[in-house]
Amino acid sequence: MSTSNWGLKSVSFWLVGVVTLLMLFLGVKGFITPEAAIRDFGLPLHDVSDKYLVHIKADRDLFIGIFLLALMVLRMRKAMLVVMLTSIVMPIIDALLVLTNAADKTPSWIHIVTAVYGLVVGWMLYREEQRARIANTETTISTKTATIKTISSLEA
Repeated sequence: MSTSNWGLKSVSFWLVGVVTLLMLFLGVKGFITPEAAIRDFGLPLHDVSDKYLVHIKADRDLFIGIFLLALMVLRMRKAMLVVMLTSIVMPIIDALLVLTNAADKTPSWIHIVTAVYGLVVGWMLYREEQRARIANTETTISTKTATIKTISSLEA
């Protein structure tokens, strides 16, 4: 996986960090205050005995946060690109769930904004990955050219 130049100096690294912290926060909140977590999600919790369903969502959020954190620590930009772009499906489905099941449709906007944010960050990661690939190709060509010149000068 590509790791070159992806870290503290990269804007996309910090934008992924925001998502990572948010997912960790949502996961912990879902376990500590499930009623508030599901209300903020945009759906009502009709029966307090159903909070185990919120724990399922909290588990998903916590896993995603830990996984993103691991990719950040390992500086795995290409893997993060794949995760960010494929993860866009989740907030879209979340928005559809709120729009089709909630009395108040207003909270669906946060899911839509999250999908757009993921798309923008994914695009940024893609652009950085392309630039790194081009830079690596140019470095390889320069190295091969220098090697050929060295060999040619030795033969002469």
